[in-house]
Amino acid sequence: MPFYPSIRPWYDQIFPFIPAQLDFVLSFGADPGLSVLDVGCGTGSLIVALADIFRSTAGMDPDEDMLESARLKASAKPVGTWFSKAGMLDLNIELAPESVNRLLCFGNTLPHLANEEDVVDFIHQAFHVIKPNGLIMMQIINYDRILDQKLDGLPTIGNDECQFERRYQYQQNSTHIQFQTKLTIRRTGQIIENSVPLLAIRPARLRQILADSGFSEIEEFGSFKKDPLTSESQAYIVKAMKY
Repeated sequence: MPFYPSIRPWYDQIFPFIPAQLDFVLSFGADPGLSVLDVGCGTGSLIVALADIFRSTAGMDPDEDMLESARLKASAKPVGTWFSKAGMLDLNIELAPESVNRLLCFGNTLPHLANEEDVVDFIHQAFHVIKPNGLIMMQIINYDRILDQKLDGLPTIGNDECQFERRYQYQQNSTHIQFQTKLTIRRTGQIIENSVPLLAIRPARLRQILADSGFSEIEEFGSFKKDPLTSESQAYIVKAMKY
């Protein structure tokens, strides 16, 4: 079974809603008339929270089970959120040109693309569907830190329900890191192991792609609290504008 479907029942325990993500998005404008799209929305926690502020919210994800959870969360809200089973490279199919004010891609979603050419394609498509004066906001792992320090993984996530171990395996001269995970369900002892390749794209390259695609006013952060980006930052977060 693919990675995300295999862990979907425990996804919200592994990756709970992060209020700082909401605050980060709102810090760049909270006009209710703005439209917001979350690409790779997962179980919808962020976009459903944004539906409390914005009248037009949408989420895209290629996994139908994830979207089922997202739709269930959205059903409790007075304002509906539109969801679509689609991938990162389907923006031009799913949306009209210049139809979105805010395009979000958080949760280290971008490195699931196959190669750098796909990253260029995604950002070009994003530029096409974002309205003038609109923003793109992305968050990935800070791969400068991972690659330069040859880290063997990320901290284990643990709670009363499960434990999620995350390890990296490197291949010489490869653009990818093999991301190996082990999810242990405490109540049953069930173990779910996965291994997926992640495109280890460095911050400087992503910034260059944004600039080459026409984005400007590019700002980089080391956390959703807008901490400065340093060599020790675990996250790389970038915001850019389309004029």
